Formats: sequence, C-alpha cells, structure tokens
Amino acid sequence: MSLSDRHFDAIVIGAGHNGLIAASYLAKAGRRVLLLEASTRLGGALTTAEVSPDYRVSTAAHLLDALPRRIEKDLKLARHGLRYAKRTVQTIALDHDLNHITLSSKRSDLDILRRHSPADAAAYPRFAARMKSYAGVLGPLLQDMLPAGAPEPLSRRLRRLIWRAERLGSETLEDLMRQLPGSIGDMLDDAFETPLLKGALALDAVIGTGEGPYSAGTALNAITRKGLRSISNGPHIVEGGLGGFTDALSAAAASFGVIIRAATDVKRILIVDGMVRGVETQSGDVYEAPLVLSSAHPRETMLGMVGAKYLDAGLVKQLTEIVDTGATAKLNLSLDGLPTIQGLSPQEYGARFLITPSLASLDGAYAAFKHGGFATDLPLEMTIPSVTDAPLAPPGQHVMSIVIQYVPYQATGGWEGSRDRLVDHVIETLSEFAPDLRDRIVAGELMLPQDFERKFGLVNGGWYHGDMRLDQLLTSRPAPGLARFSTPLRGLYLCGAGSHPGGGICGLPGEYAARLALSEGVRA
Repeated sequence: MSLSDRHFDAIVIGAGHNGLIAASYLAKAGRRVLLLEASTRLGGALTTAEVSPDYRVSTAAHLLDALPRRIEKDLKLARHGLRYAKRTVQTIALDHDLNHITLSSKRSDLDILRRHSPADAAAYPRFAARMKSYAGVLGPLLQDMLPAGAPEPLSRRLRRLIWRAERLGSETLEDLMRQLPGSIGDMLDDAFETPLLKGALALDAVIGTGEGPYSAGTALNAITRKGLRSISNGPHIVEGGLGGFTDALSAAAASFGVIIRAATDVKRILIVDGMVRGVETQSGDVYEAPLVLSSAHPRETMLGMVGAKYLDAGLVKQLTEIVDTGATAKLNLSLDGLPTIQGLSPQEYGARFLITPSLASLDGAYAAFKHGGFATDLPLEMTIPSVTDAPLAPPGQHVMSIVIQYVPYQATGGWEGSRDRLVDHVIETLSEFAPDLRDRIVAGELMLPQDFERKFGLVNGGWYHGDMRLDQLLTSRPAPGLARFSTPLRGLYLCGAGSHPGGGICGLPGEYAARLALSEGVRA
C-alpha cells in the first residue's frame, strides 16, 4: 500500500446515509476523504432488496420523511439519480366500518371525519394548526447544531424555547408547557373523541420506538417528528425504494472524490496524546488521518473502537446507559396483483395506511410487548409502493411493505415457534380491509428486531442508535457529554443517527458533524 493510499485528510466510518452525507460535505470542501463500510453494500439499513425474483422493496424503513431540500441541493442528488415516485404521501387511517380517515384538514377529508364525530371534524384543523405552531417553536432547535459550551439541562433548554415562543400568546404557551413532558395519549384524549383518529395519531408518534402512547415525553416526540417532517414536507416515496436514495448519495460522494471501500470493518480508532491519528481495520490495515467521523452507534464508537481508557468514568457511564429498544418488525410481500382495499378507490392506493383502531388497542399492544409478547391486533403502517413505482414488481404485479409496531427483540418462548404466528396475525389484520390479500401473496420476508441487528448492526434491533425518548433527546443525545457531535478526543466526531436530532431519515447528523469538523479546522 502506497503512502497516498494510507494518508487522508478525513476518514468516515460507516456508509449509511449519515456517513455518506458527512463524507460528501467533507470532500466537497476540498478534503481527501476515505469512507469505510463493514458491509459489502452501501446504505446501511436503507436498502432495496428482492423479496422474491423480480419483486423489490425497501428492506426496513420505506418512506423518506425528513430530508432537508438543502441537503438535496448541496449534494446535487437529483443529478445523481434521486427521483420521487410520490411526494408528500397522504396518510389514511383504515376503519373497520370503511369510513377511513385521511389525516388532513381538507374539506372533503373533514366530511369523512364528521361521520365519526362532528366535534372532531371541527377540532382537527385547530389541532393540526397547534401542532404546526409547536413544531415551529422546536424547528430552530432541530435545524441547528445546538449551542457550544457546557450542555444545558433539558428543562432549561425547553424553558428557553418557551420564552422564544411568547409570540404565540399566553394560552398557547401554557398549553405547550404542559404538553412537552406529557404523553401523546393524554394530549389526544384531551383533543378528540374518535377512537380511530386518536389511535392513528398516537401510532404516528410512537412508531419505531419502544415507548407506549401514555409514556412520558411522547408528546415531545410527536412534535419533534412534525418538526422534522416539515423540513421536507414529507413523507415521500423514492423511486427504487430507499435503496434509490442511498444509491444517489453514493454516486454523489464518489463525484466529490470520496474514496469508498466496502467490506472493510474498522477495528479501532487510533489515539495518540488525546488526538485522532487514524483507524485500524479488522484485517490489520492502518489508514492515517487527523479527522475521523463515525456514523456507528455512539457506544460502539467510543467504547468499542476508541476504548474506555481514553474517556473519563462519567462519560463511560453515560454511554453504557444509552437505551436501545427494538420494537419494530418489517413484513415485505410479493403479490400477484393489486389487492382490493374496501372503501377506497385505486387512486388512493398510493397512500400510507395506518391500522390501529384506538388508543386502547395501541396501549394493549404496548403492554403485551413489555412482557415479551405481541398482540393479535398489532399496530401497522403499510404502503404498496409499486402503485406509484411500477418497476418494483413485474407488470401487473405488486409489492407490499408493512412496518409492525411493538414486536419484542426476545419473544417469550423464543421466536422459532412464533414467526409464523406473527405473520399470520398481520395477514389476518390486513385481510379485514383487503379480503383478497391472502390469495394474492406470492412470497414474503419477515425481518424481526434481531434480524435488523444481525443484518445491519442495529443494537437490539433499535432503529435510532438510541431510543427517541425524553432523556435521550436534544442536549442529552446521545449523552450529555457528547451532545454536539464532537468528543473529548481532538479530531473525533459522531455523525450517526445516535446524535442530534436523531429519528427520521433526515441526514442532519451527517451534515452537522461535517460542518462542525470543517469549522474547527483540524489538520495534520
């Protein structure tokens, strides 16, 4: 290996979407960047794969919901192949009585909601406006890099947000102060009476997390998600599945000169006198750089690749206490035709569908999950992406993508005898709305939390490198001592989903970490 092959200005660990974004920003700024990925494929968990021959679907997450237009433009992603099959996908809560609720304030959609409750039809636009105002208050915090200096306690940071929001009026401020540490369930019980509406809005707040609808802080989580989605007016369906998104990121990184090496697992980050000097791979190769950005889990980066001996005891304790709860499974189906969803026209099949009939059913599923089981009527988020992106399946055929909430990492009695039972429960639930679904299934693939861990390195199957919960957000993400992307070691930065602002496919941790590293001007 020549000297030029060993020496770089920066090394990025992990070629998931945040790692690709970080590497691209560094290379665009003129740095010579090496990107190392343990897997043979780039993109991390955002991949598109075959369910069966000629049927392709996003393996894990299936919607791009929070990518800022700024990142799209900065990295010229459209030029590198990013296309949208459908922008701003509508969300429909499926009703057993076929009065499906579209979550919007359009008059025609409110007319349907009025069949459930005239009071809720009147209340929904006010609730949507209130959530938009709340998200507007939090938005600047989600879209900045957090203040420099000693981390603020979360309570003080929230008070600063409240002061900033005084323009909303005293009544709204008082409500916001009450809601932030509370639960989405309590917020919705106060606002609405329709069980289906409350169940759908609550599922939107907790999906992908291990929190229940009445868990403290889930109201903040709902507002945070709203704030992140407002950045891109999402969610969106990407052509080619989410693998199409990461393929565009990979092409962009290469165009800026990033040197990408897949199937190259980093063993340790080299530290000399408290400063980064490069990395060593599992095969023993050493690459030198004064700057290393890691999109791996913060605990794996700091304790696994760096080592506790370089950190103070308090930070080690914070890292060991990061909570990762796998609570989500994914079922992908190949279908020999388009199933019939009762009560909807085929023109509406490109939507995002939520299936959870009430807050009580959602809370019951959460209770079963906490005890290592899963409910019969599991909460589901479903899309049929081939409706808007036909090449995902053979002509006239389709694929269905189903996110299943409240599926435990370890099932009581083990998963060997439970996988088929879980699939059957999901198909039975969907068949209540699409009676011909079971007869149309050609093949299927179930991904459990432990499969996400094995295939994508997601600890305990958690999707966010640390749960999105009240004590792991904002200035506590991933830990109070690591809340601003930099670390106690000069030249080492965290750029993955475990860093602020976390949840959703927004790419902001990658962008922010790269910008901070560039602004601090670390050089050899």
